[in-house]
Amino acid sequence: MEQLTWEQVCAMLPRRKRDAQKGNFGRLLCITGSGNMPGACALSTTAALRSGAGLVTVATAAENPARLASAMPEAMWLPMQTDGDGFLQCQENQAKLAPHLARANAVLLGCGLGVTEHTRALVAWVLEQAACPVVLDADGLNCLGDCISIDRRMGTDWILTPHPGEMARLTGQSIGQIQGNRTACATQFARRYPSVTLVLKGAGTLVAQGSRLAQNPTGNPGMSRGGSGDVLAGMIAALVAQGLSPWEAACAGVYLHGMAGDAAAAQFSEQAMLPRDLLACLPEVFLRLERFRDQHGTG
Repeated sequence: MEQLTWEQVCAMLPRRKRDAQKGNFGRLLCITGSGNMPGACALSTTAALRSGAGLVTVATAAENPARLASAMPEAMWLPMQTDGDGFLQCQENQAKLAPHLARANAVLLGCGLGVTEHTRALVAWVLEQAACPVVLDADGLNCLGDCISIDRRMGTDWILTPHPGEMARLTGQSIGQIQGNRTACATQFARRYPSVTLVLKGAGTLVAQGSRLAQNPTGNPGMSRGGSGDVLAGMIAALVAQGLSPWEAACAGVYLHGMAGDAAAAQFSEQAMLPRDLLACLPEVFLRLERFRDQHGTG
């Protein structure tokens, strides 16, 4: 098992060319946020924007754009039809989603989506339609376990970002079994599904793909609260939309996410820091990365 390093991560992110334009940095489609979970949508969208995606389109419950767009004017908003409880429907939204899926360089699926008959069907449909990498987080993972077998995947690259509870549901093991031997769990899963990139979150987050396994050294216990995973998912999705491989996007995402968490803890304390504080610290993290590359000629 390799330990991720700052030098490795800096080399993974390419420099931005002086004559670049927004189309060079990827189209990301985020399918996130039910009517009663707009926060997950807000955190993941802001993280994607802060992590450099060129164009971010957010498909979310119809009431969310009015709630969130003023705080994230850089994103484009795609209101989705919902059921009576505010959860996204499937068939009613397919025609609106299809052209965006066709143009996307990456998809983020699941943050704040909820688990219903409609969202299970929506997740299954997106996974069958997507011709680009898909980052599955939160309820995207919970719906995955319910509605579609990973064995049926059609060749697109999936990045799964489970916490131990979600990993338990995916594998049929208990949380205790997952946590008792995280390395073996991640390794076995990656070998069974070699074309899937796994991010097993927790202290010393593991990234596994095929026979490869890496551990992240950054981060702290203050990040153990609801919303931190939404930030990570948005970061990874933005990086893969910009052309990083799923392995690179996952490794760089977890490392930089942990660095932002460490910066937030230094400023606010592990006790009081919030996931939104990670977002506030991301510019500092990326500035450090750019300065390091300039000084050492990497990337």
